[in-house]
Amino acid sequence: MKNNFSDSLFNNTIEGILIIENGFIKDINNTMLNILNYDSKNELIGKLATGILIPNVKKKYLEYNNETYEEITLISKNINMIPAIIKITDFIMDDRKYKMVFIQNLTELKKKEMLLLEQSRMAAMGEMISMIAHQWRQPLTSIAAAVSNLKFRANLDKYEKETFIQKLSDIDKYLNYMSTTIDDFRNFFKTKKEKEYISLDSVIEDSLKMVEKAFKNSNIKIVNNKKEMKKLYLFRNELIQVILNIFNNSKDAFAEQKHNEKPTVTINYKDTKDYQIIEVCDNAGGVPEKIIDKIFDPYFSTKENKNGTGIGLYMCKTILEKHCEGNITAKNIPNGVCFKIRVKK
Repeated sequence: MKNNFSDSLFNNTIEGILIIENGFIKDINNTMLNILNYDSKNELIGKLATGILIPNVKKKYLEYNNETYEEITLISKNINMIPAIIKITDFIMDDRKYKMVFIQNLTELKKKEMLLLEQSRMAAMGEMISMIAHQWRQPLTSIAAAVSNLKFRANLDKYEKETFIQKLSDIDKYLNYMSTTIDDFRNFFKTKKEKEYISLDSVIEDSLKMVEKAFKNSNIKIVNNKKEMKKLYLFRNELIQVILNIFNNSKDAFAEQKHNEKPTVTINYKDTKDYQIIEVCDNAGGVPEKIIDKIFDPYFSTKENKNGTGIGLYMCKTILEKHCEGNITAKNIPNGVCFKIRVKK
């Protein structure tokens, strides 16, 4: 099918290439052999292409180098699953119809994506520590006051059983609250990747537990127009990461404002035929129109002088598109901005 020059070109492309006729592999280039860890073309030529190309149950598409590719999974010789994207072109030669399949190995890209996700989670950890401090400050103060009171009474030999029992009961209550709080945050940082059968409104509730004290201390009102949503199989922690990122962006935006008598974050819920929708809106002044289309780009930050990483909203977009078959958009509203999160049912 090829002369010497085209044969050399065919075998030295960056992408893997398959030539398929009626579903059977007619030729394969060296790049593809390397991706699949095969030693010889003869091991694959004449075999069904479906033996190495496994399409996703639900078709997924990826923008790569300004081209649209379909995401698939490759099966290597040693039965490893390799993430990849493909583009197919039909051509005719000697009155016979063939398909030329261009394949790009996504293994390194997926590793970088996971690295970005972990980087984003590490950035969130700093926020979490601050939130834990807000959650614990009041009970720690109360425990210290109760202990001091008991010590004072003991030193004066003023032992009153009922008073001591009440103070110890109060301390126990504060400790239980602190234990519950740390469990909420610890669950967030678990590396568990299995989907859970949960509802979006419960994800919001879990997220609010983590920020309520910090928001209260910053005089930010939260209006949660809660609506009970049907449960879906979702990645709980990753969705919490999305919600927390939006909450923290609002908190930072309020901190930059000189005057805002009623800083408010409002959460609304919607249900459509194909999607469940959460809208998180604030009245923190909005995003300049000239950059609102860029805020989901990687490493784009409006906080360059404030230790902004520029990956928070990008990771929100990645999590929703890759793991929830959804998306996130932002639009300015009077005196603020509204983030719309859509999750596929």
